[in-house]
Amino acid sequence: MLRPAIVYIVLFGSVGAYFPYIAIYFQSVGLGLELVGLLLGLGAAVALVAAPVWGAVADYLRDVRGPLVVAGIWAALASVLLAGAREPWTVAIGVVLLAAGFSGMGPMLDARTIELLGDDRDRYAWVRSTGSASFIVISLGVGALLNRTGPPGLFLALAPLLVLSSLTSWLFLDGRRRPGRRAVGPGPISGLAAVVRDPTLGLFLLGSILVWTTVAAMTSFVSIHLVKLGGDTQLVGLFWALGAAVEVPLMLMFPAFSRRIGPAWLLVIGSLAFAARTAAIALAPSPVFVVAAAPIGGIGFAFFYVGTVSYVAEAVPPSIRATAQGLFSGTAFNLGAILGSVLAGQIGAALSLRGLFGVAAVGTILAAIVVWRAVVSSDRQAPNQMAPRVSETDAAPDGNDGTQPPLWW
Repeated sequence: MLRPAIVYIVLFGSVGAYFPYIAIYFQSVGLGLELVGLLLGLGAAVALVAAPVWGAVADYLRDVRGPLVVAGIWAALASVLLAGAREPWTVAIGVVLLAAGFSGMGPMLDARTIELLGDDRDRYAWVRSTGSASFIVISLGVGALLNRTGPPGLFLALAPLLVLSSLTSWLFLDGRRRPGRRAVGPGPISGLAAVVRDPTLGLFLLGSILVWTTVAAMTSFVSIHLVKLGGDTQLVGLFWALGAAVEVPLMLMFPAFSRRIGPAWLLVIGSLAFAARTAAIALAPSPVFVVAAAPIGGIGFAFFYVGTVSYVAEAVPPSIRATAQGLFSGTAFNLGAILGSVLAGQIGAALSLRGLFGVAAVGTILAAIVVWRAVVSSDRQAPNQMAPRVSETDAAPDGNDGTQPPLWW
């Protein structure tokens, strides 16, 4: 557990240096809300393609260390380019290159960590929580740094952390995979078709995309909103840190909540928590009230994200679980990020950021209703009490047993 935990600490430290502040940086170089939204959506679109490509390379080489080193150095160089970009087209090039490298690192680390844990996969939450803890510390530290340096200072932390991620990946991950027998079972393509055809899972997929779209609409611009209300970058860091601080213990306690309530209801609770956070931010009269709403988002992320993993794991057979997890937690998340970022830029420019958050809150409530209709208000039993919705015979075998971990982040 210790070796991958070290890599998680460094890698998610770089996430904490980048994600909370990049929209502020874009605005500091003179870009309007529409362009900020387009750039954030562009990064998500690149990640949608690049992350599986890096995973395929690692699978082909049967070694994650080399690809992780290359991806980290690539992303570090791209961050230097982005730090010097001022024109919209150069900023866009920097965003594309950074996303192309950065997006592959988390999935490869996840995949190797799952392999290293073997039968003790339940301990993944403990390893992953070290990354969230690092996110809290680094986001707060970078917020204090930017008060002195201005928004470009985020790259003073980001580039070294990405290089350090490469170094720790090489030193602490034994990347060579042991050869193993591949069982026969439904394959990824036929498995995806079977999942989407299922009425409940198909509706849940739609609800997931809607939830992540409205969440992305809020998260893409909340940092800018905090600054506009009079907050500084240290307060921005506190907002993101508080959400992650709530998220970590809830993730670790999720199995207990799931046994008492069931993952289906936790999905609905998580969706409504996202809606409550966004509504509170829309109504907040000062930056302090915005920050006070942050912990509600931690409830939403812990319950909806982990709840999705749990629900899908019980709803499909083992042979296509990895494929289904990638569809719900990877594809749905990135599609939501693309749609939410782009639409939010347009709505925010037309209605103001408060208006954007109001629209996003209503949209999240509607998305929660779709999720409720899919996973709770169904004639079928909750997934932790039922046989898999998609049977082994719903898809033709292609030799993939579906036990490989997903390549999403």
